[in-house]
Parts: sequence; structure tokens; C-alpha cells
Amino acid sequence: MKFSLLSILTIIIFFSSCRKFQEEKVVAKAKPFSPTNIYPVERLPLNFTRVALLPCYYGDPDSQILSFCDPIFLQELSQERIFEIVQISPDELRNLTGKSRVSSTQNLPANFLRIIESNTGAQGVLFVDLDSYKPFRPMSIGVRSKLVDLKTGEFMWAIDETFDAGHANVVVGAAQFQETSQVRALSARTNGSVLHSPRIFTKYVASTIFSTLPKR
Repeated sequence: MKFSLLSILTIIIFFSSCRKFQEEKVVAKAKPFSPTNIYPVERLPLNFTRVALLPCYYGDPDSQILSFCDPIFLQELSQERIFEIVQISPDELRNLTGKSRVSSTQNLPANFLRIIESNTGAQGVLFVDLDSYKPFRPMSIGVRSKLVDLKTGEFMWAIDETFDAGHANVVVGAAQFQETSQVRALSARTNGSVLHSPRIFTKYVASTIFSTLPKR
């Protein structure tokens, strides 16, 4: 029995439509993604008022994400209005420590915390490690971030999460984030969607993780 090309195309479209319908049903029932792999102190000390934000770290120094992630994480951290932020650029970090980007899971340069404290006057330092990055649909970003007390070296907050747009709850959370006026305006200018634009998806990721920071 032979099928015409039109018949084959009709079957393909039918099954594609069914799959899309099932996906939409799953998304409709999903709740927005909420990070759970978090370690926060109950409250920040009253004198914990200034934090040094390090450049984002990613294993591939030539990755596109390093060309835009630093200002995005700074902007989303600033939105929380928890403390004063001192951003350290890759060039500044290289001048201070000999490295332009550092990971919280690797050996730090000698006297790293003391150097950051003396040059910024901060009480804490914030690491942002990008563990994984997939810029194509479904996009995915893995983030491990830590807020460290510069005096004691103790964690004040830590999070380790992967945001995978192949999961319904991430799709719902990203869609809700895009409905904010700031992101809606950005999307209108760029004709972008949070699930299509690596920059906007990174904004969603940064906003979501920093929303879990402890308050003072």
C-alpha cells in the first residue's frame, strides 16, 4: 500500500500537533520552578552591608555567555536591594590576583579573601560559577553561586541549580518572569522570547537564584 506525499505530510502534522497539545497540557499544570538546593543563613548580620561581586566563571573561557553574563548578574543582584555591590571586572581581578575569573570550587589565589576585602571594603564576596550552558532550545544553564563572609570564610548563602527549559516548571517560571515590565520591554525591542534568547533566559536564571538570598 503506497502513501502519497500529501498523506505522509498529513500524518506528520497530525502527530506533531498531538505532541504539542500534550506538551501544552503538561505546562498548563506545572508550577513555576522554585530552587530547592539552597543553603542560606536565617538573616544577614546588620553590618553585612557591602558585597564584592566577582566575574562569572565558566569552564570554556571562549564561551559566548561570558560576553554578556557579568552585567546581567549585576543588574539582577541590584534588583534585590539587600546590600551595596562592588563589581569587580575581569581586568581588575587579574590585576589583584593574577586571574581574570575564579571558581569557588577550585584553589583560589593566595590570600584571595584578604585581597578582596582590603581592596573593596566589603564584608562579603559573591561567586557565580556557571556549571553548564546550552544556548539552543531547550536552553539550559547550571549555576553554583556562593556568598562568603570575607572575615571568617563561612558561607552566608549557597545555591546549586540547573535551569532546563525542557522541563515544564522552568517554562512556566520563565514565562512569568517575562511578564514583568522590564523584560517585556526588552523582548519588544529585540523580538526575543525568554525561551529563545540566551540573554533573557540568563536574566531569568539570575533573578530566580538571587531571589533566594537571605535578607538582613
